[in-house]
Amino acid sequence: MGDVSQAEAARRSHQKAAEFLPMFSVLALGLAVLLSLFIYKWGAAFRTVIGVQNDGNLHPRSELIATVGLPLLLAAGARTINYLATVWPALFFGVLIAGLVRAFISPKSVAMLLGSGAVRQQLMGAVVGMPLMLCSCCIAPIFSSVYGRGARLRSSLAIMFSSPSLNIAALILTFLLFPQNMAFSRTAMAVFAVLVLPVFVERLAGGAFCPKSVEESVCPSEGILPQNALGVLRSWIVSSGSVTFRTLPLIVLGVYASGLLVGWFEHPSSRGASAGLVIAVVALLATLTALPTFFEIPFGLLLLANGFPPGAVAAVLFAGPAINMPSLFTLARVSSRKVALVAFLGVWITAAVGGLLLEFWRM
Repeated sequence: MGDVSQAEAARRSHQKAAEFLPMFSVLALGLAVLLSLFIYKWGAAFRTVIGVQNDGNLHPRSELIATVGLPLLLAAGARTINYLATVWPALFFGVLIAGLVRAFISPKSVAMLLGSGAVRQQLMGAVVGMPLMLCSCCIAPIFSSVYGRGARLRSSLAIMFSSPSLNIAALILTFLLFPQNMAFSRTAMAVFAVLVLPVFVERLAGGAFCPKSVEESVCPSEGILPQNALGVLRSWIVSSGSVTFRTLPLIVLGVYASGLLVGWFEHPSSRGASAGLVIAVVALLATLTALPTFFEIPFGLLLLANGFPPGAVAAVLFAGPAINMPSLFTLARVSSRKVALVAFLGVWITAAVGGLLLEFWRM
């Protein structure tokens, strides 16, 4: 009888260990990816901030392919390659995290993480997104998976906006390199975009929750864990591959389109707008253009050195990282074109109005 009891106890212990192993594997993978991302992003951010403090200048990475003198279509292609060559590590991390969420996180878990109540959900969205410090393109796959897992549109957008807009290192660099009024203006617009703008987007465009048909294609499983560690790894690879297949073509297409926009803006035939439209036009360009992390800083310094109004510079500092054409394409596919349009207009209007208020404040 005692031998039977011991055998039964051993069987139950083995069964519990077998049930715990897949969960442990998921946690280990998640922690490894997040730790690697934090080391990569925060290490680079720390070196950049220290470098600026030492010599007072930010030295952006040089172009892999020179775009000067190239025809418009070829220059846009070169800008696409230059951009992806800069952001691919962060984009890779974004896909891996999105793959984990898509494969293993249930809608109930997402709801528990973000909590209930509009204020708490927006704050939690900011808390989740801000430490990642991913650019708008690289956070797009994570938005896709979180929204597809049952999070409300407004809290998903808070994550999407907070990662690039409330990038702590970028805000520190802004305060180090720009006048204080521009830095405070950028920060205020970013906080508004994270905490308030997503609420307006959800109310005006609808789509509070991911449509069922889209949810099933974006996140088809219900967060059920495989039976062993190898199954966990296999599910993660398949899920990350699916995320890549669904989002990367849209990101590349959006980067190329934004490269065309930049080239058109630089073309002589597009110049000559009245001074009163400068802030609105620059805000529009910044909202649609794909900029790697920190690249809004040299862009803003260049505008400032060339006599652009401070309001236009502040608009670039906010709208440049906040959203862009590639992330808008992803947003349109996962939610709806109406949501993407309202989000675009919201960021653009916030940037333009914020820039105009800065000009008015300086008068």
